[in-house]
Amino acid sequence: MDKRTDINNASFAYGISLLRMLLDMNLITQEEYEKITRISAEYYDTEVVCV
Repeated sequence: MDKRTDINNASFAYGISLLRMLLDMNLITQEEYEKITRISAEYYDTEVVCV
């Protein structure tokens, strides 16, 4: 992996962590969580998503 991939993976993981917090606080729905997760995975070019 190169440095850019590492940065993208870290950014994706951080974003998912924040989304989980919002989901736990009932500020977003499960559907919104899943949609944003898919969009983020595409944006950060994540190949394997285990959330």
